[in-house]
Amino acid sequence: MDRDVLGDRYTLLKVLGEGGMARVYLSRDGVLGRDVALKILRGGYAEDELFVERFRREAKNAASLNHPGVVQVYDQGRAEDGTYYMAMEYVPGGTLKELIARRGPLEPYEAADIASRVADALAEAHRGGIVHRDVKPQNVLLGASGEAKVADFGIARATSSRTMTETNTVLGTASYMSPEQVRGERVGPKSDLYSLGVVLYEMLTGRLPHEAEDPIATAMKHLERPAPHPREANPAVPEELDALVVRLLSKDPEERYPGAAELAEDLRRIRGGLLPLASGFGGQTRTNPTVVAPTRPVPRSGGPPARRPIPWAMVALLFGVILLGGVAWALTRSPTEQSPSDAGRNPGSNPGGEALAEVPDVTGLSPEEARSRLEGANLRLGSRGEAPSGGAARGTVVGQDPATGTRTDRGSAVDVTVGTGPARGAAGQPSPTASASAPPSASSSSPASAGGGGDEARKAAEEAAREREKAREEALKRAEERRKAREEAREERQKAREEARKEGKE
Repeated sequence: MDRDVLGDRYTLLKVLGEGGMARVYLSRDGVLGRDVALKILRGGYAEDELFVERFRREAKNAASLNHPGVVQVYDQGRAEDGTYYMAMEYVPGGTLKELIARRGPLEPYEAADIASRVADALAEAHRGGIVHRDVKPQNVLLGASGEAKVADFGIARATSSRTMTETNTVLGTASYMSPEQVRGERVGPKSDLYSLGVVLYEMLTGRLPHEAEDPIATAMKHLERPAPHPREANPAVPEELDALVVRLLSKDPEERYPGAAELAEDLRRIRGGLLPLASGFGGQTRTNPTVVAPTRPVPRSGGPPARRPIPWAMVALLFGVILLGGVAWALTRSPTEQSPSDAGRNPGSNPGGEALAEVPDVTGLSPEEARSRLEGANLRLGSRGEAPSGGAARGTVVGQDPATGTRTDRGSAVDVTVGTGPARGAAGQPSPTASASAPPSASSSSPASAGGGGDEARKAAEEAAREREKAREEALKRAEERRKAREEAREERQKAREEARKEGKE
């Protein structure tokens, strides 16, 4: 712009940021005497009546969101020269993107805190019928005290109506687009949750889950590549936060979180050191869920439903994809999986006919060997704990959860405990495990066995044994909690499938 004042009210001080269609200035509101962020629509888009109307409507929608996690819109209008603008709350701490670029991966619990605030803001927007459609770190602003605020509810929805070939604005944010958005389908609140999952992954690892040489190739990876685990890039990420991110990045919207409010609650629980309630933690998160088209019940009305032309080309394409998927499934189906008829003959099988995998024995293997064996059984390696291994070789798996022979969902995680070698006793004494495995003559012939040194060693051995037993009981308790969580999640999915079948019959 070639002037310093817009609409005889806003004095433009400096540029805060810009995109393909708008530029944002730090401005001074001469009427109310306060600093604002003034977003000005570029001239080329001001000539598009449909675009301008959507800009106006979305500005009003954003202004209707009265939430501390949403950047407030104070004013919108058109200057005397035809320039369209929005005056918004000025947030001085910069963007989340700038913070990640400056610091790299954030502390996991700091990332969970920021993501929970963004999820709260999205929950408020979704309750108001507004889908953001452009959730990314550039649109998360940080206040002076670190609070996170979501911006850009207006332009985001307007740009999403354009195709990827018509404007590079959508292409510029392809790294955060949900699969359904890439396909050009109608998107809903769960598309925002996917994008927030990408943002959370970036906060935890300092990089994006899918990257390529150009935006279109990046968008295609969101369609085709399985969701990566942030723990693989940053082992400091807690496994429950890892499972939450992978669920958010599910290809199928129905396999993501039920809503932003539930997501915000689980993020707060993780930040407080508690297990999440709705993330399916304990192996239920799938790394490569099957993409299915959810069945929607036909709305009932007083008259007969209107007929719409059948898109035969799309039907043929969908049929081909299903056929190829069935062939691939038949070729790769492992002997441990059950068909629906098998489930009917075996009362202990999954009642929903969902393919199960049998957990193989990975004890005695290295973690990499265990990973390979689990992947061969359609499972994946989960968290790794450590414990004294006694006579077992150091660095090999000495325990696993679920146990060998357990039948669980394909893609589930198997947590392992890796041995650290014999435990140490007190003051140079051999470990209790080593003492117990030594020949009887060795212990009976030791001079210390009859003196005070023998008493100290025995006390140390007993204390170490109590500590190991306590650790074992805690591990069993955690394993039982995870098992219950898996069972509850499985029952919820079975219940949802039964309800879907009932709706289909009706």
